[in-house]
Amino acid sequence: MNALETFASTIKENLLAAGFSYKKFGEALGSIPHQTVSRWVNGQGLPEFERLYPIATALNIDYASLHALWIDAISERGRRIAGEPLDAKPSELHEDLPTTITEIRDMKLRMERLEQEIKRLNRKSE
Repeated sequence: MNALETFASTIKENLLAAGFSYKKFGEALGSIPHQTVSRWVNGQGLPEFERLYPIATALNIDYASLHALWIDAISERGRRIAGEPLDAKPSELHEDLPTTITEIRDMKLRMERLEQEIKRLNRKSE
């Protein structure tokens, strides 16, 4: 089973275990069409990064595990598109990426504060 199939299988198994239809699951995530959910479950597509945490929460899946599966599937898809062998070692770049929504929000707040500080300093120098 490749990484995309593993991701799809994980979503499908947990979706069924939670008793969701594709339509109800899409609604629980905020108006996602059932066709989109179907593509995720059938290995024909992947959700956007921003959807991982809500998916993990709704399906009671460990977020870090789901994130790792998603990274593997995205990496595999990229290698496939680039024509690289699928057994090539994926980039370890994802190990340096923030792994929680909290880390991402904290980074966003820090960036906003820095932007405000830059604006303040620019006004001072005028």
